[in-house]
Amino acid sequence: MFEKSLPALGFLKYLFLGERVSVVVPCFNECATVGHVVAIAKSSPLVDEVIVVDDGSSDDSSAVAKDAGARVVRHSRNKGKGAAILSGARAARNSVLVFVDADFVNLGSEAIESLALPVLEREAELCKASFDRSGGRVTELTAKPLLEFLFPEVSLQQPLSGQFAVRKKLLKQLDVSNDWGIDIGILLDSIKRGERVIEVNIGRVEHKHRSLSEVAATSREVTKTILEKAGFLAKKHKLVLFDFDRTLVAGSSIEALAEGLGFTSRLEAARKDYYAKKITERVLTRRIALMLKGVSLKTFTEVTSGTPKQQFAEETLVYLRRMGYKMGIVSFAFKQTITACFGEKTFDKMVCPKLEVHDGMLTGKVDIPEFVSADRHVFCKGKAAKRLMRRLGVSKSETIAVGDSNSDKPLLMQAGVPVELNSKKKIVSDSIRISALPELLIIAQ
Repeated sequence: MFEKSLPALGFLKYLFLGERVSVVVPCFNECATVGHVVAIAKSSPLVDEVIVVDDGSSDDSSAVAKDAGARVVRHSRNKGKGAAILSGARAARNSVLVFVDADFVNLGSEAIESLALPVLEREAELCKASFDRSGGRVTELTAKPLLEFLFPEVSLQQPLSGQFAVRKKLLKQLDVSNDWGIDIGILLDSIKRGERVIEVNIGRVEHKHRSLSEVAATSREVTKTILEKAGFLAKKHKLVLFDFDRTLVAGSSIEALAEGLGFTSRLEAARKDYYAKKITERVLTRRIALMLKGVSLKTFTEVTSGTPKQQFAEETLVYLRRMGYKMGIVSFAFKQTITACFGEKTFDKMVCPKLEVHDGMLTGKVDIPEFVSADRHVFCKGKAAKRLMRRLGVSKSETIAVGDSNSDKPLLMQAGVPVELNSKKKIVSDSIRISALPELLIIAQ
């Protein structure tokens, strides 16, 4: 008689715990299994709330979850696993959250309790699940090899496990993605912060089989997250905008061109009129274009390609591209000069004056960007940057801008992160000042 009553008395071991947990179940088209997962979660004495986040399902997942006793949070469209996790966390009442997959077909309440207890009892801030089987394809073929080289301190058997418990306060402080990279992102950020992370074995786990295309998409998102966390891919920022003269090249490109083609004295005379405020810089640019009339594009390219570059300029641009950045130019230098120095495909967009070419010869005409400047410059770099950012679909907070002089101030003011390279005095109050281009790679991480 007493032996038969033991299971019924199992809840007593949790009686004096001061907290209960919220179970969050991210769900996308899992109507066949989500009801079972909810029922098992509700059967645990540690659980007083089950939330199913329906991430835009086209089946009856929401109705099945609700009928099983879950509170349903529904996305109007599929936003990704990470977005579902974050929505569930925001909706949860309790400070300890347990996340389980909606297709965990052999889930038992013991698994939930094994994950929750270390967090409830303050043994850890994050508790990840391991299983009685080898890791999945993405874990073994993608995540573990990358972690071995980039994060050797991570020794978990199942770093990508979607079954985990965490304190809500910690989760809110982490910078995590909206996609399948969220599980590894939570783990890596927690370790970086020095949080206590443990792994517990919850036995055998059975999930539905996923197609190769689904696995490939997950692998890509996991790879991206690991590389972001290691500093090899852009995370917060997406675009870097550069001035050209004295930013990517060491001096004035037009002075180097004038010296190479023998019109330095004419350039100095035209500049004298500009400094005397007889002409605007826009008119000055047209005069310089006239000085180039009759020069072949081949000769122009040969001369201007020798303009000295800033040290490590090319290497910095290559690494920014590898990090996933889009790159743009907003400059008063001629477009043909920029492409001669760095190639046609280095920059995604360029806003700069473009010399007219006919039958391989410069005509003396120039197409100047339309953004009229109120301060006598060739054009307004701020307006140009704003248009360029809009075309690339990048916000101010996602943009880094790099310049060197006061003429770049409108450009720098349009960026979330203004960077000044070797500026003589501070141009923008909240800018970051650097002395060499490779320092930009640290800012861009």
